[in-house]
Amino acid sequence: MEPLRPGEIRVSNVHRSYRVLQDQTPTLKATLVRRERPRAREHVALRGVDLTISAGEAVGIIGANGSGKSTLLKLIAGIIPPDSGSVAVGGSIAAMLELGAGFHPDFSGRENVHMNASIHGLSRAEVDERMDEIVAFAELADFIDAPIRTYSSGMQMRLAFAVSSHVNPDVLLLDEVLAVGDEAFQRKCLARIFSFRRAGGTLVFVSHDPAAVERVCDRAILLDGGLVAEDGDPAKVLTGYHRRLTQAEGDESAPATPVGGDDGAALGRGDDRSWGSGDVIITSAGLRGPHGPADRFLGGEPMTIEMTVLPRQPVETPLFGIGIETVEGMQCYGTNTRLDSLEVGLIDRPRVVRFMIPSLPLHEGSFLVRLAVVSHDESVVFHWLDRWLEFTVFARGTGVGPIDLSGSWSVAAENTPLAADSAS
Repeated sequence: MEPLRPGEIRVSNVHRSYRVLQDQTPTLKATLVRRERPRAREHVALRGVDLTISAGEAVGIIGANGSGKSTLLKLIAGIIPPDSGSVAVGGSIAAMLELGAGFHPDFSGRENVHMNASIHGLSRAEVDERMDEIVAFAELADFIDAPIRTYSSGMQMRLAFAVSSHVNPDVLLLDEVLAVGDEAFQRKCLARIFSFRRAGGTLVFVSHDPAAVERVCDRAILLDGGLVAEDGDPAKVLTGYHRRLTQAEGDESAPATPVGGDDGAALGRGDDRSWGSGDVIITSAGLRGPHGPADRFLGGEPMTIEMTVLPRQPVETPLFGIGIETVEGMQCYGTNTRLDSLEVGLIDRPRVVRFMIPSLPLHEGSFLVRLAVVSHDESVVFHWLDRWLEFTVFARGTGVGPIDLSGSWSVAAENTPLAADSAS
């Protein structure tokens, strides 16, 4: 077998299981006097997983709770061994898998930085050289010499991420790193992740946030019951994940295949982007501009998103929703009839549902539209069309980017009041 390049990961037929006690003994006395051994069951976390991650790839691991995501990261990090199979990693690894893991609560933040960085192979002189940068990134200058036990969870997370991302590893493993911390620090984390990627590092990233996976990763892997269920483009894998969640959380009649029927009336029959229980189906959908059906618009033009729905049985107060995102997966806008205070009432015959945008606030680029019909409490998805419609917007004015701000410039002498200020 060829040696691995720095940053390359190879997981071969890996199995891993745990023993889980079924009856927890409440006291030491009960433990000593009981005659039977506590019953335990085996929980299989991973079942024959095979993966190869190339150097420089950014891979998102997604799946429901208990699907084996964190176990896989711990195996790659070398924290736990596989029951069978093999895991090989080329080069150095830095991992942030659990909040506060690797920190000693009675040591100061500075001492924990030295300890953590030395585990990753840095000398004391190298740590001292990077200390100011790590502390500044974590925004902990006033607390770096206080014991870790006095830190909040957010402070611990910031310090852990700062250390992990500043030791310049070949492989960076992150488990829900954006789940803790304020929005400003999340943006800083993302900027650091992109910088790590540009430098050629390999990233393996676990998150329940679809937008983060699409922004950060160029490949996604869906784990389901310890198996690799899907592996490929993040948008397609996330669509498959959402479909599985819908089938698991909806009513028992939800089909195991994309929504449809013998009459073929539902849009998306046989398409992985379409799923739902089928109580209400979308039979047609499209976009309209100022002159009729269109898929190309000028910024600022009116646009209408239109869908025709057919109930297969009377449905009380369903919700209709739309979402718009860039083709790269960045969410631009989403809403539904409840958010916009429209009470639909009983649907017992075909209806045309329209969402009208009087002036499209997009500047330029390609965009995707998703359509959905769900129950009033959002517990059941009747029909979901993911990334179903695509349209292009051309810039009406100057500037770049997807959003049209339509601003204006002025250059004036110092201390010249704004027109609005002088008017008041």
